Amino acid sequence: MRLLHPAIMAFGFPLFLAACGALAPDNAAKPAQSAASVDRIYAINCGENHAKDLSAWTTPADSGKPHVFSNNCYLIKHRADWLLWDSGNPDRIAAMPGGLRNPRGTSIAFMKKPLVDSLREIGVAPADIRYFAMSHSHGDHSGNANLFAASTIYMQSAEYDAVFGSEPQKYNFMPANFEKLRDAKIVKLNGDHDVFGDGSVLIKPTPGHTPGHQSLLVRLPKAGPVLLSGDAVHLKSNWDNKRVPSINYNADQSTRSMDAMDSLIKATGAKLWINHDFEQSAAIPKSPAFIE
Repeated sequence: MRLLHPAIMAFGFPLFLAACGALAPDNAAKPAQSAASVDRIYAINCGENHAKDLSAWTTPADSGKPHVFSNNCYLIKHRADWLLWDSGNPDRIAAMPGGLRNPRGTSIAFMKKPLVDSLREIGVAPADIRYFAMSHSHGDHSGNANLFAASTIYMQSAEYDAVFGSEPQKYNFMPANFEKLRDAKIVKLNGDHDVFGDGSVLIKPTPGHTPGHQSLLVRLPKAGPVLLSGDAVHLKSNWDNKRVPSINYNADQSTRSMDAMDSLIKATGAKLWINHDFEQSAAIPKSPAFIE
């Protein structure tokens, strides 16, 4: 196991806010040619994270270079059901114009608009979200997880064990972000999962950044398939160079996950949406606009 960078938690932002291998199926998915598609997807701006030192995600050559990371949540409409992927920075940060600085002063988290407000603009309330899943459990992805305790929640078993085990801080997880989920309906996965049973949305295990990190393949009716990276990769330059940040939990798992993602992209023709890549994210329409 690779320990995290001592000055950075997880994604790299100590949002103290409050086994690998191939992408083997947990339950069988339909072949790509017969897979259905969702109705649409909303990319929701769920904050920004401003880092003082990019090198923890790239190479020592970027030491001392500041960087802004985007941070999105994704709301997926499938017939009468809603799936929310990730929950972003905590909504309470929206009331902090200067953002929330981490204890070491290495990064600042911002939230322009609360997630609940963004959902309301779409006509959705947290209680309407039938399915909820996070790429992983770091603070910038789980900041509003407690809002979805009534949803069916999908987590890889390794992530569940890390979050609800005796030492969540060891993985830079904040227990308060999950306090209302202890009695929720959590489906523990050990591989792929076909969320709607028709191949339109597939959860893929991509461990390495955290023990049970997962990514999401979404088939859109017009735009075609997209693969939501989570933090399996943070930046396009990292993807292009198959670079593993020093902050990751396990470097070998990270490399194998990127290789598996690459194979999946080639097999499906999916576009890779890199959640924290600011330039790429800026080109994706944000809610209440949607993509079909």
